[in-house]
Amino acid sequence: MKKILISTGGSGGHVVPALNLYNHLKNEFKVVLYTDKRGAKYFPKEIKKTIFDVKKIPDKIIFFPLKILILFFAFIKSVINMYKSRYDIIISTGGYMSLPIVLASKLYNKKIFLFEPNSIIGRSNKFLLQFSTKLLCYDVNLKGVNKKYKNKIVEVPVILNRCFYNKINETNMTNSTLKILVIGGSQSSFFFSKHLKNDIIKLASKYRIKLTQQISQGFDLNKYKLDYEKLNIENNLFFFEENFLCKNQNFDIAISRAGASSLAELTHLNIPFIAIPFPHATDDHQFLNAKRYHELNCCWILEEKNFNSGDIYKIINQIMVSKNEYSEKKKKFIKIK
Repeated sequence: MKKILISTGGSGGHVVPALNLYNHLKNEFKVVLYTDKRGAKYFPKEIKKTIFDVKKIPDKIIFFPLKILILFFAFIKSVINMYKSRYDIIISTGGYMSLPIVLASKLYNKKIFLFEPNSIIGRSNKFLLQFSTKLLCYDVNLKGVNKKYKNKIVEVPVILNRCFYNKINETNMTNSTLKILVIGGSQSSFFFSKHLKNDIIKLASKYRIKLTQQISQGFDLNKYKLDYEKLNIENNLFFFEENFLCKNQNFDIAISRAGASSLAELTHLNIPFIAIPFPHATDDHQFLNAKRYHELNCCWILEEKNFNSGDIYKIINQIMVSKNEYSEKKKKFIKIK
């Protein structure tokens, strides 16, 4: 049985695709997961992982010698590990800690596959592309790839957690109860927790609402719940929960950040969404993710810098008045899967 090492770290945006790959490969290969301390918090307790922490140093010239030194020692450690473990294939979904692992793998002439779920290649994957065998992604026109490496791009179908397969949301929006989902992804939902309440309350004054909302860790969930209950707004509030959509799919519309995994899951489940990209995402990749779906006429986009109280109300109220645009977006989902 061939041995595969999957390297991932940093954020949920890197870790979730790695976990999805692991779940699809583990029955046919011996798969080992490597991550750093930041990435480890996104792992379910039942999945084993090896912590390979590489301290990230600020991108300032004064710290450059220290950064090189840290990467050098991490590289030596990776070289020793590769010699002992004899992996056949290396897969990297990104993250700073993947750099020394992939470079050490190249030394042993291993097959190296990079996986990029976003609409623009991440910085680690961009650097490692020159050493890789292939780059797997969801769009052959992936942004940020040097022309000389275009031949390495392989477009693959969207890879989701196995729990999503055979699950499709067949809810049709009615005027009786409007089922709204608000999710902020692994980077939390501070902006949503702070700014969406007034729009939800305004919608509830006109329509019957059933709200399911991720609340940021910095907010009092019980206070939020009490505020909604005083206004007779049915609600299910929760803190970040990995694979939440595996167990909850019955929604009419979602308000979401624009991480690649979140948007792919909503699309698979036929849940039209309003994307509000996280504005501080590296290389603005969340906006580019949302833009790809918007160009396919699958979603609405609101940019945080231009966001005003009432924007969400206007979009959802217009949907309730005339469901033609909403229906068209659901039809588009079927075509792009």
